[in-house]
Amino acid sequence: MRPTPAQTEGPFYPVVDIPLRQNLILQSEGLVGEPIVLQGRVVDTSGNPVSGIKVEIWQCDGQGIYDHPKQPNNDKFDAHFAGFCAVETQSDGGYLLQTLYPVPYATRPPHIHVKLWRDNQELLTTQLYLKGNTGDEWWGGKARDYLQFETIRIDGRLTGEFNFVIG
Repeated sequence: MRPTPAQTEGPFYPVVDIPLRQNLILQSEGLVGEPIVLQGRVVDTSGNPVSGIKVEIWQCDGQGIYDHPKQPNNDKFDAHFAGFCAVETQSDGGYLLQTLYPVPYATRPPHIHVKLWRDNQELLTTQLYLKGNTGDEWWGGKARDYLQFETIRIDGRLTGEFNFVIG
């Protein structure tokens, strides 16, 4: 299997420790945006599940604002949304978390930033895009074709799935 392509970290990687928690939705009432379950597996290039991998995500809120001191207007960040979290993969390589359906901002298409760690070793930094909505930035090129996920409704909840392959 081909390893998941890397992409840039971007300027808004959290400056504080990223807590282990599955749910970035702090309060649904008043939340700007639609919650989404993001799930999948982390496997090696032979397809074997990899447990104990820390999966970090960070993204903008439903208004296109990051919870980061370098973000203009970060004082308007939605207090109902956590902005970043981490989960660890289970014995089957699975991960599951609840976040927001990603939204575009400025010239960027909707995306979610991801970083994978084993112990204190960074394995991968990349970005996930909604299928068919990867934008036309000059950077990232064909790698974005491999970083797309689709969403479907399962029991009324919007759900997306992405499997990471690490080398």
